[in-house]
Amino acid sequence: MIKNKLSGAIALLIFPFVGYTQDKSKTFTVEFAPTENLVKPAEKPYRQEICLNGSWQFQPVDLPQNFKEGIDPTPKLTDAKTGNWEKTPIRIPSPWNVNSFADKDGQGGDFRTYPSYPKSWEGVKMGWLRKTVNVPATWKGQRILLHFEALAGDAKILLNGKEVGQHFGIFLPFDVDVTEAVAFGKENELTIGVRKPSLFDKRSDYGRRTYQAGSFWGQHIAGIWQDVYLLAVPEIRITDVYVKPLLDQNKLEAEVMLINTTAQKKTVTLNGDVYKWISKAGKDVLNAPTPSSTLETKSALRIAAVSVEVPAKGTAKVTLSALVNGKLNTWGPTAPNLYGLVIKTSAESKVVDSKYSRFGWRQTALKGGDFLLNGKPFVMKGDSWHFMGIPQMTRRYPYAWYTAMRAANLNAVRLHAQPYPSFYLDVADEMGILVLDETAVWASDGGPKLDDPAYWRDSENHLQELILRDRSHPSVIGWSISNEVMPIVRGVMRNPPGMKENLVKHYTIWADICRKLDPTRPWISADGEDDGEGHLPVYLVHYGGNEAMNSAQNSGKAWGVGEAGNAYYGTPEQVSESNGNRAYESFEGRMEGVAASSYASLVAQAKYKAAYRSVFNLAWYGLKPLPLGLKDKTKAPTLTDGIFFTSFIEGKPGVQPERLGPYTTTLNPGYDSALPLYETWPLFDAIRDASADPVKPTKWTTVKKVEEPVLAPQAVKSVKIIGGNGSTLALKLKLIGVNTERINESEIPALLIVDGANPPGVNQLTLINKVYAEGGTVLVLNPTVEKQKELNAILPAKLALNNRVASSLLPVVKDPVTFGLTAKDLYFSELKPSTAVTNCLAGPIVEQSVVLLKANDTDWQKWNKQAEYAKTAMILRTELESKPSGAALIKKEIGKGRLLITTLSVEPRTSKAEHVTSTLLSNLGLSLKKINQDGKPVLKTGGIVSGLMLGSFPIASVNEAGEKEILDANSLGKVTEDSKMLSKSWTKVNSENGMFDLKKLKMEGPMQDAEAYFSFWVFSPRPLDDLLIEPNMPVVDLEVSVDDAAKIWLNGKQVAKNIRTGPIEGGKTVAHALKFHQGWNQIVIKVIQGGGNWQFSGHFTSSQPEFLFEMDSALQAP
Repeated sequence: MIKNKLSGAIALLIFPFVGYTQDKSKTFTVEFAPTENLVKPAEKPYRQEICLNGSWQFQPVDLPQNFKEGIDPTPKLTDAKTGNWEKTPIRIPSPWNVNSFADKDGQGGDFRTYPSYPKSWEGVKMGWLRKTVNVPATWKGQRILLHFEALAGDAKILLNGKEVGQHFGIFLPFDVDVTEAVAFGKENELTIGVRKPSLFDKRSDYGRRTYQAGSFWGQHIAGIWQDVYLLAVPEIRITDVYVKPLLDQNKLEAEVMLINTTAQKKTVTLNGDVYKWISKAGKDVLNAPTPSSTLETKSALRIAAVSVEVPAKGTAKVTLSALVNGKLNTWGPTAPNLYGLVIKTSAESKVVDSKYSRFGWRQTALKGGDFLLNGKPFVMKGDSWHFMGIPQMTRRYPYAWYTAMRAANLNAVRLHAQPYPSFYLDVADEMGILVLDETAVWASDGGPKLDDPAYWRDSENHLQELILRDRSHPSVIGWSISNEVMPIVRGVMRNPPGMKENLVKHYTIWADICRKLDPTRPWISADGEDDGEGHLPVYLVHYGGNEAMNSAQNSGKAWGVGEAGNAYYGTPEQVSESNGNRAYESFEGRMEGVAASSYASLVAQAKYKAAYRSVFNLAWYGLKPLPLGLKDKTKAPTLTDGIFFTSFIEGKPGVQPERLGPYTTTLNPGYDSALPLYETWPLFDAIRDASADPVKPTKWTTVKKVEEPVLAPQAVKSVKIIGGNGSTLALKLKLIGVNTERINESEIPALLIVDGANPPGVNQLTLINKVYAEGGTVLVLNPTVEKQKELNAILPAKLALNNRVASSLLPVVKDPVTFGLTAKDLYFSELKPSTAVTNCLAGPIVEQSVVLLKANDTDWQKWNKQAEYAKTAMILRTELESKPSGAALIKKEIGKGRLLITTLSVEPRTSKAEHVTSTLLSNLGLSLKKINQDGKPVLKTGGIVSGLMLGSFPIASVNEAGEKEILDANSLGKVTEDSKMLSKSWTKVNSENGMFDLKKLKMEGPMQDAEAYFSFWVFSPRPLDDLLIEPNMPVVDLEVSVDDAAKIWLNGKQVAKNIRTGPIEGGKTVAHALKFHQGWNQIVIKVIQGGGNWQFSGHFTSSQPEFLFEMDSALQAP
């Protein structure tokens, strides 16, 4: 390999990162990303390379002022300016905005892999990259190609100031012929301008991206992120080799593409030899991933020469073949035998080119419901996970991943939601892992602009490029052409006219592309899209139960499960269906429930004879994020933590990060000697046991524990409430149902309740001590920081309050005071408001007491609704990192009596919080009344029966009323009963048998040519406005029938309208797929009347009817 003369042959630079660790235990001195050269030894001397990786210059380009991405036209890339190059070099390959990837305000994994990069780079959307390279004079007479393994963005490529090419893409390799612009024997300036792909977005109701961006990584990055080379290649050369092992025909074929860049036609002869590939890599974790190999000197199979005429400035295709006759050993999971095919090209009796291709002698087929490998039925047991950037940009990662998979009895992987770097396939080839190769046609975030023909054209080109790159890899057993597009068309975009039909048409188009470019692999599937409405040969389901699996099996096709289980989305409440209260206690407990349900899914997949079996997933949810280079896990990571790579070599293939931060990977192939290769969650055990042959029982198949029956407490004989002047505690207790009729009758009560927010004076100490002496209970409610000093004056030891907020609590010890309260009862994290306590108890009095309830160290707010790339590390860190005392209810025995102090609110804002407070008070013997829950605006069956009405107001016409507003919908959030707007009052109105007859409501204003506004609030226990939280979200529609016209707003945004005149029978308006926030949401309906009757009715429906029973409603904002 010819080295780039940046500052003399190879520069070994030691970067003095100021402030970074010099701790040797945090320094990884071995090569992070061991990578083979692009030009292989068998191809020399006909092909040569200069790896252009290394230090480049970077120049950010500002966006136009007030530019709005997705709305404004794509900005032009202005020319680079001489004096504007950044002082900090950029290490190519790496995106310039790499440090902001997967950033969740520093709460999750620390993905800042290049700390030397300025913070300002993270928001840059356009920029120029520059490097100089000396092109040897000896290269003259050859074609000079610029080769990119992957570049993210729209690239404008200049050499010595001359534009030589353009390219738009993110994931796949491309070449640019720069021969005409090269100065041989001199320094050449390479300049590349890049615009981030998102600058080409077009926001609409049906997505925004007209290109394939995959998931997290692909949507984020900009710049050169994989290797870049300058190549010298022959003028007559092989451009592509497609190796086709045809075991059933005893034949090896190779389709070869040739190009002739000379001005004369040429007759060329090709001949090939197959050599056994022998690995020379080490066996230990540090050396096994390092590519080191040789070919046997003796040819295992010789391929007869073939001659072909290649036209001037043209191409030709030729097929080489040979009968194998047992000379090659088959490739498979237990014996991944590999071979190197070397094809030499001769012209005019002289060898002009040599091309090397590695392959395996293996064949796949489909037969009925079976997948066949080398003629025998084979069950794939797979894994998948999103690509997470720099920590995964090394052969060390797939080596460790596949090793963990093997330990869990897995043999296959679906490289999820984007084309992975090709070394993932290289390592799979070498380790015998089967690969379902997936495109970046990923729609799960609703981002693809499915109504734009440009998107579909790009999808076709993208698929072709992927197949051409990967089709000779023996590990690749099939093509996953898309992921969850149909569910988005149906469930999110609500199937607008023609969209589903276009997708179905493309199932056939995509499948035809696969068959044309790769007839050797019949497995063509769309993950999570069944069999593409019958157009695909394989049936692949996502998150389906027994009914979906039964349908897949009954299709008669080979079928599988691409994703299953609730590991990535399940909240404790959802997971508790498998293991009860344990799911609420900790993330480990939650994962035990996930393990139980995932094990059941895998067993069912085996029962229904799936050819591909999986749950989502082992890599990220079966293994724990690791605290790389973090010795003290009780503190938040800083830039001094992590694993550091202090050496940097110019012109070396592979990425060279400066650092790997804690919690960015679940795999540790030797980086941190203090950590194992991986640490497991219970899901790992479940996958391992369910994937064993035969299936093994697992300890996680738990049965929900039956809760103890609640015993009726004995009524307290006497109660007294004391507080300072103006205390309102008694009133607050009455509002939650405490019977206050006989309170304060006894001089020395059995239960003395103290207002912690407004404590009594020290003159009440005598009474307090008498209560203790008589064996009574002193209960301090709602202590506050503001009144802490006054409260301490009447307590036996000092109490401190911290500002620890918790959304879930846990029982610590069994005690009659907390009898009947479980982890489920004390879990508020999925409610709005979600706060269980806003302060916790600390200080000497806590140390002297028994803690009955405490804040859960697992902060479920860091899991529920959080971004998938961050939340696992986020919640794990909440359990590990230090925090203030979490005591929420304590008990101290004093004399014959006891003191109880709690920070639980006496003004609960949800029925669940009210239940907790009521249970505690009931356990202390207080009598509570049941609060009337009638009068809700929405029935559990979905019907709207009441609301607040404002009106009526005159209109000029129905059409004008449909266009103009006299009220701003955003201003209605503070609507309350009897509040005034436009000189009219909001008044509660009720329906008659579900129908509102506005002419009977006696509104002030006209009853003809009029409009009125109707408002109420709906509580959603789940967020219906975030597509990535979980699959199978309920879809809630609001149907309004009206005479004459209506408009509907949700949280101030118009979601539907039907402007027409006529009877109610034809006046149906539907607000589809309401994007409820989790918590309270306001619905406003404008009812417009032109003449005749004036009526309307409303009704909610849901794709999951049980969800309506989980919703709540109110007349005004709670």
